[in-house]
Parts: sequence; structure tokens; C-alpha cells
Amino acid sequence: MFGFGKRKKVATDNAIYAPVTGQVIDLSKVSDPVFAQKAMGEGLGVKPSDGKIVSPVAGAVTMVAGTKHALGFTMANGLEVLIHMGVDTVDLKGAPFTVSVKPGDIVNGGDAIATIDLDQIHDANLDDVIIVVFTNSADKLDHLDVTTGETTAKAKIGMVTVKI
Repeated sequence: MFGFGKRKKVATDNAIYAPVTGQVIDLSKVSDPVFAQKAMGEGLGVKPSDGKIVSPVAGAVTMVAGTKHALGFTMANGLEVLIHMGVDTVDLKGAPFTVSVKPGDIVNGGDAIATIDLDQIHDANLDDVIIVVFTNSADKLDHLDVTTGETTAKAKIGMVTVKI
């Protein structure tokens, strides 16, 4: 049990879930060089085919960016997770995003967390890739195993193992 009160029981497995329906890609193939070069940590990208975003992990919501383009989570195993919706979408000042969680909320992998108006991102000539990174992977992550290719939101696409 995750020590965040009795609001909701959180899975303590180390599964990674597809945050959106689309194409899972290796992090090195995302268009943002900071993420592609793993400066923010290990992770993955998903090219979305719709705008319904779900939590990629079970954990506590720790951060919602003021511009709603990024959310942070902490898993029961201590891994810190960032989901970044689109590249350079901070410039859109929150317009395409509707976020349904807040810091302190407990989510399970696959729970609905946000929606994105992909047309607004495309109209701004921005990349809509959804990026998931483990920001403390240098300290905590032992191994990340992710299956690339077509997926549906909520599908289990990988596992993490943490350093002991």
C-alpha cells in the first residue's frame, strides 16, 4: 500500500501503461533533443492517434504545470515520472489541454488524466508526441523494458525495475 491515505488503493506493480492510443517509439526518436538525448531520464514516446491521455503509471500526482502540458507522478517504488504532452506546447499556454487530476491525487495506470485537442497542436505546427520519462532514473532505475509499435491507451507496454 502506498502511504497517501485511504483515498484510493494504488497498484504497487512496476508496469508502464500506454498513455494514449498510438505508436510507441524509442525515446531517442522524439523530436525534442533534451528528451531524445535522455537528459531528463530514460523513457519513451507515443505518437498519438487521439487526445485521450491516461496515466502511464500507478502513483501520486505530484505536479501539474501551469500551462497543463506536463504532469508529474511518484510511483510506490520511488520512481519519479514526467508525462510531457507535445513538443514546445508550453507556448500554447494551456489552450489545447484539459487536465482532470491535481497534485495529491492517487492514480492507477490507465486512469484518465487529461485530454488534448490535437488539432490545436497541429495548427500551431508543433509535434504532438507524448513523452514519458523517469526523471530520477540515474538514481533509481535499474532497467526499463518497453515494447514499441502500435498500442491502445491503458495497454501494458512495459516494466521498470528499480535499483536495490
